[in-house]
Formats: sequence, structure tokens, C-alpha cells
Amino acid sequence: MRIIAGSRARMILMAPREFITRPITDRVKESLFAILSSRLEGVFVADLFCGTGSLGLEALSRGARHALMVEKDRDALVRLRKNIAKLRFEECCTVLPIDAFKFDLDRAAKHHKIFTKEIEAGGNLVFIDPPYRLSRDVNMESSLGRLLSRLSAQTADRALVVVRHEKRTVLRKQYHNLYEQDRREYGGMAITFLEKIIGPETQA
Repeated sequence: MRIIAGSRARMILMAPREFITRPITDRVKESLFAILSSRLEGVFVADLFCGTGSLGLEALSRGARHALMVEKDRDALVRLRKNIAKLRFEECCTVLPIDAFKFDLDRAAKHHKIFTKEIEAGGNLVFIDPPYRLSRDVNMESSLGRLLSRLSAQTADRALVVVRHEKRTVLRKQYHNLYEQDRREYGGMAITFLEKIIGPETQA
């Protein structure tokens, strides 16, 4: 595991303990961030189910302003904090040791006022990378569906939500104001891109 590009390019990250998380491969991460390249500078990033921080730290290396890292596994949290320190990102990272399915962006913003300006400015990028078995149910009342519904209400217009899941899992085309914009497949996995779009009818 390493940082692919940006200010911390080629720095090696501490990998997760086997079977606890599924780190994204460098090849897939490079492809993902090529797609995101125009949306990273100065944005606020939330990395849910972040493991040891590969996606959030890559975003910071490429110009993101602040990353909120959400992970509940104790071993992964130890390795995450070591990676943050190694890359000297302590001032632009906040770690929340909670179940990411219970994540509430509004509540996080109230406790960490540093996020307020980023959220109000619309610079939102959210990574969601839950265990595959917990992301197979994609209906509105599932754990993933409820999380996406909250993010639909709490992120700014044009926020991008990136979900990694099994290839055989097909997300809904819409979760309230989050609309599918793209889907990419890599071996047995897929990445779905959802964008928040507020139309005239939802602004009334």
C-alpha cells in the first residue's frame, strides 16, 4: 500500500491486519483518482469504513483540505493513526472511532467546527467502503440505504459519494437527491459514483 501521487507520492502506508479490511489495490486506486482528479483541490473528504486510511490520505496528498476518517476496528485505528503521523497529516485529519453506518455529518460538523466552512462551500467528497456482506442489501431501508439517505440530506449540492462494493451488487439509481453518475468494474469489485443534484422541484 502506498500513496500514488501528490505531495506524499510513493510514501508507503501501513497495511491493515489480514481479513479485517479489504485494502484497495494500487491499480484500482490509481484509476479511481484519475476519475476524481478535477474534484480534489481544497475539498472536504469523509472516508467511511476507512481502514488504515488509503483513500482519505491519497485525497489529502492530492490537494484535499481536510479528511474525516471513520473506522471502528481497534487494530485498523492504531494503524490509521500511525499512517496519518507518518505522512504528517495530523493537522488536516480528524479520526472518528465509530460505526460508519451510524455516521451523521451534521453531528460531526457540530463537534468539529473546522468542517463548517468546507461543508457550506460545497466541497464534499465521501468514500464509502463497507464490508461486502454489509453492502449487498441496497434498498432504501438497508443500513447502506439509510446512510446514503442521510448523506443526501447533509451534503452540499454537487457533492460526490463514491461507493466500493461487489461487482454483483447493483445500487439503486437514486437515493433521494443522490443520483448514479457512473459505475466502474474491476475484477470482482465495482465502484459506483453518486452525485447530489438539487433540482428546482427540490429547492421549493
